[in-house]
Amino acid sequence: MSSILTLGTMRRLLSSSGLKIIAVVTMAVDHIGFLFFPDEILWRIVGRISFPLFAFLIAEGYRHTRDREAYAFRLGILALVSQVPFMLMLDAAGIEPAALNIFFTLLAGLISIALIDRLPAAQAVPCVLVLMVAAELLGFDYGAYGVLMILASSLFIRRRGLGAAVLAGLSIVRAVFFGFVSLSLQLFAPLALPFLFAYDGTKGRALPRSLFYAFYPAHMLILWLIWIFL
Repeated sequence: MSSILTLGTMRRLLSSSGLKIIAVVTMAVDHIGFLFFPDEILWRIVGRISFPLFAFLIAEGYRHTRDREAYAFRLGILALVSQVPFMLMLDAAGIEPAALNIFFTLLAGLISIALIDRLPAAQAVPCVLVLMVAAELLGFDYGAYGVLMILASSLFIRRRGLGAAVLAGLSIVRAVFFGFVSLSLQLFAPLALPFLFAYDGTKGRALPRSLFYAFYPAHMLILWLIWIFL
């Protein structure tokens, strides 16, 4: 906990655009390692930085967007568009492509934040639990853990120290759940915390929204094509 409090006092240097760039770069590193270097764990460790940043950006996006329904719609469309490239990449890695891509998880997390924001707790909590169960049963990437990480990111925005402890704790619990024998990679997810603490609350230099959204399906398709030709 003391290290988390120390991080909380560090200088804030990153805008949301900076976080987006780090998120997509570390995601690409993760997927390159996943597909081409499965025996070299460092690629995947670097990749653990990505999802906590995406989870935080969803929570921050909910807070700042002018049209939350349109935001959710964009995530839903991107989830559908990305599913085929996602399945192709999984198939190339020799994994049964039965899962749904990360944008389904991000959408579920966004809806969960909206439910907690708009409904009394007695109504919101059961609805969020249903979403978490659905995320597990339908095979959303990261499942219920992913939804909880987005909710914890919303807490981080309000109370950084507590939110960081919850974010780190969720990753440890997930690692325990899947067993330390196989060394769950999510143990390394707290590596994203220094980047989150460095966030300065600004938008930064505007990035083309279409380019940012297109990167996810496009990079998986490109990696799959490289794998095919190699």
